[in-house]
Amino acid sequence: MARKIATAEDDFLSIGQAVASLKETFPDLSISKVRYLEDEGLIAPKRTKGRYRLFSKEDISRLGEILRLQEEQFLPLTVIKDRLEDWEYKPSQRIAGKNSGLDKKTEASAPKIALASLLKKTGLTADTVKVLKSFKLVGASEDGAELSPEEAEIITVFSKLNKFGIEAKHLRMYENLAQREILLFQQILTPQIKRKSSKTKKKTTGELKEMVALAERMRTVVLVHALKKANLI
Repeated sequence: MARKIATAEDDFLSIGQAVASLKETFPDLSISKVRYLEDEGLIAPKRTKGRYRLFSKEDISRLGEILRLQEEQFLPLTVIKDRLEDWEYKPSQRIAGKNSGLDKKTEASAPKIALASLLKKTGLTADTVKVLKSFKLVGASEDGAELSPEEAEIITVFSKLNKFGIEAKHLRMYENLAQREILLFQQILTPQIKRKSSKTKKKTTGELKEMVALAERMRTVVLVHALKKANLI
């Protein structure tokens, strides 16, 4: 029986194997999710001549860190991408999992983002941000102000929507929806929140994260369904 000759590609995993390697820690991970993260520029796996993706140990570790930041800290992808600019893989690192401590900076509170640099990046004006503030979508609008990751994401996404003619006032429906969802989640989780045991608190936090993810998924599905009914797609 001929012995297989080892190749450089033997040290890499296919996209299916990459997903399988992280499934235990991130059960909801799918091939489509990995492809999406690649499209967004967060990962860049090597490609074969046939255009098949090949994931190195560094790619797997980076992918795990991205997923952990999403799940544990609710960070938007644009913020995660910025935070991983200085991320370095070391051969001794294990695949990033929950509470891995892979990068000590990611365990700290999310850094603030300068409004001035964000305006330069998005092409928006300070006056536009003031309008967003008037609708309570962000909390800062002055020169030198610092934004939370969520506020920065709101401004970044709005700058892209604005190119289609969507104005700040149109975003009020998202704020109203968010407030209604908060009230619903509070009603459901209040009995557990009143219990002060650390075990219950941990369980409540986990359930809240799952509810947020499912609510986001439901909004997308309902929107697509409505677009189809309106014959827009």
